[in-house]
Amino acid sequence: MKCNYTVFIVLLGLLAIPAVSFAENLTITDIAGNTIELPQHASRIVTIDPFTSQFFYIIGADDKLVGTCIGPANRDLVNATEKSLGALPSAGCKTNINLEQLLSLKPDLVISDKSYTKVNEDIARANIPVAVVDMEIPDNLIKSYEMIGTITGKEKETSEFISYYNEKVNELRKNAAGIADANKKKVYFGQRDPLSTLGDDYYEAQALTIAGGKNVADSISGGDKPVTIDQVYTWNPDVVILLPYNSKSVSDILSDSTWKSLPAVENKQVYRMPKYLMSWELPVPETILGMMWLQNTLYPDKVSFNMTDEIKEFYEMFYRLTLTDEDAAAILQDQTPVILNKPSSS
Repeated sequence: MKCNYTVFIVLLGLLAIPAVSFAENLTITDIAGNTIELPQHASRIVTIDPFTSQFFYIIGADDKLVGTCIGPANRDLVNATEKSLGALPSAGCKTNINLEQLLSLKPDLVISDKSYTKVNEDIARANIPVAVVDMEIPDNLIKSYEMIGTITGKEKETSEFISYYNEKVNELRKNAAGIADANKKKVYFGQRDPLSTLGDDYYEAQALTIAGGKNVADSISGGDKPVTIDQVYTWNPDVVILLPYNSKSVSDILSDSTWKSLPAVENKQVYRMPKYLMSWELPVPETILGMMWLQNTLYPDKVSFNMTDEIKEFYEMFYRLTLTDEDAAAILQDQTPVILNKPSSS
């Protein structure tokens, strides 16, 4: 006898609802404009968005998580430095969610991305509040962080991070404003492999704009878009940036006969974006370091963030990590690719 899937979800949801007193409720409005009512400062939160877990950690709200999606992070480093996150169970990431496992965690709230429409609807039908974030637009990333700060009662810590972020972004924008449009560097991003790239609707391209660069693939929408080597030559970027999960290294591109006549390659303007806990170009707290690194890389004669000092200050302030000059140098010199774990298709 077949069971109606929707009825099954609702029944499971009713069974999973914890005994919570709603005498003091918190009403929030998420990034999509949805109004959500939940227990004041919810203490059982699950993240299924891969980019929000790190923010819970830096504001000291990771004790409110009962499940999380770590995403494309350095798992060994997370386990060593963020043990509270590394030990948490996962009900899946993004759209690859095990609903039964999610319900077993008895969450007061699930943090998801606004683009995961079908999954968000399934969770809501199970009577679990869902608050959605949007990490692909820098302004919305900050608004999403503000929402998380309100939900967790960590408004002060959230404000401290946002103040730091805004101060650095303002400095980046001021530096970029001093560069004439005609002199702004054109950048090609190599995403999963050298001939896949991303459009201006991706966070990476918007971070590049803040740093004062131009994405040559501005006519493309989305990410992981295959392109031909002829198209790259037509775009003629000044700089090629390989993202940390690119399958090829800088030396691979510099020695590849199909790339060798590209002026950026001839001039050895090929770099790999740094990473530490997560890749610096992703919409995570570390992205501010990525923006500073980009501006330094594109305009070494015009701007100069002391990346050693910036790295040490950032990780001390927000990750409670004391790094040495040698640690910072190792981060900047690390050329090993990030291995992305693709969700199971089952």
